[in-house]
Amino acid sequence: MLPNADPTYLQAEADKLANKTENDLKTFLDNALETGDYPTMESYLKNRKDNEVIDRYTDGFTLDAFLKEFPDPEKYFSDPNRTYGPSDEDVNDDEYIQTFLYNHYLYLRKKDIDRVFKMSSKNIIKTCTRLDTFRKALSLPRKISPPPPASKNIELLKLIAFLKHRKAIRKRVKQYDLNYRLLKEEAINNGLLQTCACCYDEELIPEECYFCKNGCIFCKDCIKKGVETAIGDGKLDFPCLADCGFEYSIPTLQMVLDSVVFSRMAQRKQMDEVKKANIDGLETCPFCEFATIPPPDSKIFTCLNSECMKESCRECRHVSHIPLRCSEIEYDEDVKMRTYIENKMTEALLRTCRKCNKVFIKASGCNKMTCSCGAIMCYVCSLPIDDYRHFGDDGVRCPLYTTDLNKFHTTAVLEGAKKAKIELGIDKDPSKLKNDPTRDLI
Repeated sequence: MLPNADPTYLQAEADKLANKTENDLKTFLDNALETGDYPTMESYLKNRKDNEVIDRYTDGFTLDAFLKEFPDPEKYFSDPNRTYGPSDEDVNDDEYIQTFLYNHYLYLRKKDIDRVFKMSSKNIIKTCTRLDTFRKALSLPRKISPPPPASKNIELLKLIAFLKHRKAIRKRVKQYDLNYRLLKEEAINNGLLQTCACCYDEELIPEECYFCKNGCIFCKDCIKKGVETAIGDGKLDFPCLADCGFEYSIPTLQMVLDSVVFSRMAQRKQMDEVKKANIDGLETCPFCEFATIPPPDSKIFTCLNSECMKESCRECRHVSHIPLRCSEIEYDEDVKMRTYIENKMTEALLRTCRKCNKVFIKASGCNKMTCSCGAIMCYVCSLPIDDYRHFGDDGVRCPLYTTDLNKFHTTAVLEGAKKAKIELGIDKDPSKLKNDPTRDLI
């Protein structure tokens, strides 16, 4: 009856209704179906996913997983341009940081910790660097302060996990380096060093070699960059970089790509294969690439993609508006303005091929985009280009790689929204817009 409801909510309601009458159950279902006011599966899956990420850097922390994500953690977390202060997203960040510092330096007075934290402009790395030089001020350690609920500031959790386990991380990195030196020495003595067919690095030990299906040898970085560039160009086939006519196997792609990139690529590849099968009755979600065969008598398309989970109308392909008919949906002026701004934000985010008008967005790779029609354009300025001479690091030409793609996309979207607001006069009278679609991006 409520397929899109949060299962934990349904279980709780089922427990409440267990000893009640059938009429009570009917009342509950009628009210839920009429109002739609109940926690959804979408929010449940999002919360579960968020909690899994939080657990990765708190209770579920492991050295191997952390070092796989951050091979050089000292360099990553010591970057002076990286900020980890309290975020507007979580008002408990200050308390979370303070509790960590108190429990990490049990032999120092709290007032001294607070003073250094304030002097360091709430920069945790600087605070810990200074506190590490302090002598013990207490003969006995203070009692451990009970930790507050885990922060939702993921970057902050990563940093605190690094600082909390820094000694163990350094020890493991040192062991990794020693093992690598021994393996390389053994490879040299036995003539086992290999050469990458792309970058021509001649000192690859066997453990650093990755292969296409024909056995061509590459280093991890070359395959990773090549495949990510192809993904950014909208491709789902990944031929060998040595042009031998073979491709890379799925297990090889899984080993070289980041888990998130691989997962999305695999999902797109699977959906592409399903669409090519020309299955009768197959329909796709209007909001993602999920495809399935819905029941013929159902007016609703229910997306089962965990990152989407939207219900849409099969006739007009908009968000489900049951019990209203498509012709009965009317939008007030505020919705029209918000929709206009959202459309401009989408236009600013997406890129359109000047030759075939195909719309796309880059997930990774360089900024030289090659459309399936053969047209080449710059992802930064959207101008048609011929080759890599368009790019450079001189501050005049467009960069070949975008360091922070999420930030680049967010900036473009916000700029699109800003222009739309000026066109609508909202910049002069912000009260005209009830729901600002940029509120979660600023």
